[in-house]
Amino acid sequence: MIRYPYSLIFLVILFVGISLYQVKHFITKKEIELTQIENNIKIAQSDINILKAELSYLKRPDRIEKIAVNSLGLRQVLPTDIWNLKDLVDATVTLSNGDNK
Repeated sequence: MIRYPYSLIFLVILFVGISLYQVKHFITKKEIELTQIENNIKIAQSDINILKAELSYLKRPDRIEKIAVNSLGLRQVLPTDIWNLKDLVDATVTLSNGDNK
């Protein structure tokens, strides 16, 4: 008669012990995973900073100007290239009316 309560208490203690071990193992595994994710975030932020610096370097106006002149054959805008918008509208109206000046 006394044996049944002791065996029940032993099984409960055994179950609690195994459960605590599994919880500890699960938490340790999640801590390792969290550390890896934090390291990946730091690496990604470092890569983003490097890419921002490279983008700033590539967007320099003097660099873009050299590419436009040398590679694309473009030239700088001269004051004679700037037209008044009213002149363009007048020319469009004149052409659409069929008048030739």
